[in-house]
Amino acid sequence: MVRRPGAPVFTGYIRVKVGGGDETPGKTGIAHMLEHMAFKGTKKIGTRDWVRESSLLDQIESVGVRLAELTRSGQGASPEADELRRRLKALQDQTDPFLVKDELSRAFTKNGASNFNATTSKDLTSYFVELPLSKMELWAYLDSERLKDPVFREFYQERDVVLEERRMRVDNSPFGKNLESLFSTAFEKSPYKDPTIGHEKDVSALTATDLKNFYKIYYVPQNMVGAVVGDIDIEQTKKILDRYFGSLPAGNTPPPVRFEEPPQKGERRVAVKYEARDQMMMGYHKPTLPRREDYVFDLIAEIFCEGRTSRLHQALVEKKKIAQSVDCDAGSPGARFDNLFFVYASALGSHSPQELEKAIDVEIERLKREPVTAEELERARNQIVSSRLFKMKSNLGLAEALTYFEAVAGDWRYLLKHEEVLKTIDPQEIQDVAKRYLNKDNRTVSILSKGAGAPPGAKGGGS
Repeated sequence: MVRRPGAPVFTGYIRVKVGGGDETPGKTGIAHMLEHMAFKGTKKIGTRDWVRESSLLDQIESVGVRLAELTRSGQGASPEADELRRRLKALQDQTDPFLVKDELSRAFTKNGASNFNATTSKDLTSYFVELPLSKMELWAYLDSERLKDPVFREFYQERDVVLEERRMRVDNSPFGKNLESLFSTAFEKSPYKDPTIGHEKDVSALTATDLKNFYKIYYVPQNMVGAVVGDIDIEQTKKILDRYFGSLPAGNTPPPVRFEEPPQKGERRVAVKYEARDQMMMGYHKPTLPRREDYVFDLIAEIFCEGRTSRLHQALVEKKKIAQSVDCDAGSPGARFDNLFFVYASALGSHSPQELEKAIDVEIERLKREPVTAEELERARNQIVSSRLFKMKSNLGLAEALTYFEAVAGDWRYLLKHEEVLKTIDPQEIQDVAKRYLNKDNRTVSILSKGAGAPPGAKGGGS
């Protein structure tokens, strides 16, 4: 809880320490699907007659489970499957008189909500909203109810929505398609190899029963972090939180994710054929926080890609004019497990991904060979700190930062430690880390182009 005197508003932010990284093979996309269903209401919210609706939901689930069994066994186009789909549609139509569409969402928006949303990543699922201070108790009631008593109504209709979202974000997106290709090639055992939104074949066979089982394991108090930030009275807020969230039933601590990603011992390359502007992505394996190397890569990403004065922007966009854009990320696709230092560039005009790759390699070798200047290093430190401070000027930004580091790093005070550690990193350490990790044997390259063909020895393939 953080009191910020000022406007009579507050942000409520809840993180559940579950994401795509906690899924099992064949059930990818389930964490994201559960986030969608958290807006569907409860036994009290979203229904006109829970008793009659629940009977229909049981029948719907019986049909849905059998249809999923057929889909997983390759019989999704069988006469039995077609008949089950007709039966499913008829039962769904029968629930319409009992539904109060979007009642949960409308309860928030009618009471002045802004920034009302939810997100799912490989690491976390997040629910957040900003409301007038007078609506604190309403927020506590609504969010605690949907955490402890969710009803997965309209599940199979929403599953179709998610499949369409996947088509839009991945199948029909050159960036999304290329990124999925990069991660699936770079990782062998890590759960980071699968997309957060899930594989189409997995999502199309999910059931509400699958979601209920997943929810019971991960949506327990000891796996959640919450923040309330705004012009709040701390003691009064404590009482409200105890009254509503205190009734969440205790569960068992979720099982840890166990895997052992083998060291990469040679460059991996994959080609994706797609009618779009040529682009290339590369990812280098690296440790995650709180390892010291992770701090160093925060600085490397800033020096390489942040702003018009960054090295890759200057080299590829301004001077050589071979790239339309460049970008980096110090830790993709998450931070709970060891991840990738990610570099992306899209080609300008007729320039090729191979030209982009060669130009980036030049800058990487320069980083290994020559110490960064004192001016570059200081600017990178200042940019990281100022960017974070700018985000935390808002209640939402501060709540987001506090809950993120408490959930992922195990302590929100990582925020304070981060700046202090950055001050201790010198040019020699940046050189040493670059030499240790930014090597071709440790990287994966995914190239998307109109005429892409998988190179000899490539692992995997695009479309």
